Amino acid sequence: MSVEPARMPSPAQPDDISHQASEWFALIQGDTPSQAERDQLAAWLQADPRHAQAFADLERLWAASAALLAQPRPAVAQPPALSRRRFVGLGIAACTAALTTSATTLWLKGAGSPFADVRTAVGERRTLQLPDGSSVELAGNTALNLDFSGTRRSVELLRGEAFFNVVPDASGDLSINTEAGRVLAREGEFCLSCDGDTATLSVSRHAVQVITTNQQTELGEGLSLRFSAMQTGAIQRAELDQVLAWRNGRLVFFDTPLLTVVNELQRWREGKIFIPDQKLAARRVSLILNLNRPDQMLDVLSRALAVRMTQYTDLVTLIHSA
Repeated sequence: MSVEPARMPSPAQPDDISHQASEWFALIQGDTPSQAERDQLAAWLQADPRHAQAFADLERLWAASAALLAQPRPAVAQPPALSRRRFVGLGIAACTAALTTSATTLWLKGAGSPFADVRTAVGERRTLQLPDGSSVELAGNTALNLDFSGTRRSVELLRGEAFFNVVPDASGDLSINTEAGRVLAREGEFCLSCDGDTATLSVSRHAVQVITTNQQTELGEGLSLRFSAMQTGAIQRAELDQVLAWRNGRLVFFDTPLLTVVNELQRWREGKIFIPDQKLAARRVSLILNLNRPDQMLDVLSRALAVRMTQYTDLVTLIHSA
């Protein structure tokens, strides 16, 4: 992450300060900062009392997430009854009309790819040993197809997110195919996620190759890339502590659009979450959630972000501004 305090606006608005604090905190937590970066952080903290307050808030949020792991699971309250009239009024009548069909219920629960070779349910984590000695750790709601032989090792990531630990093998590179493109690795460790026809790759060890319709990219250790079949984004520094937090039972977001947070939650709890307000969906937030308490996620999100939740059965939730 490149942090350049000299470019920060003056005077800073509260949202600007929150975003800057998130960048600084991610740098300190996710890497070994240089002395120059530590000096820059010290100067930024001293420049405005609001800077120190915003940074301290993030430190408390990070510390509180550890305590959250030890909290007892509360009783699940009975969800309110579905109101068709209110549902229609909120602009999603088509979804309501289809609630009685099994296909829509499966979609709302996040079920899919029933014929995949390997798949995880929503909220499930699973580690799989591959025939070549490599391993793959699957996040919730993830599906894979496997194709291994003496001369070939190939995986198709149908949906979801997976962390690969690839070992060298005489059959050549491990190929991971997605709708967005193909990832090739002889050895190394990396996390790959798929969202429709777009994929995101973050490399934690060695180098990985990304091949799309019109581009070939070598992605080195500590770097991240978002790509689709027709477009490859700019290479970024991977915030690995955030990207890989799910492997340790947490979801960590710093300065992230709320819509991105909500989309990530779909892997870890049943039901769909909608944000009717585009401005609210684009709001950038910092949040830490406990994967071992999926029933608490929306409550934590509501309290931390001061938003309002409206639930229609346990499968549909709308988020509004408070």
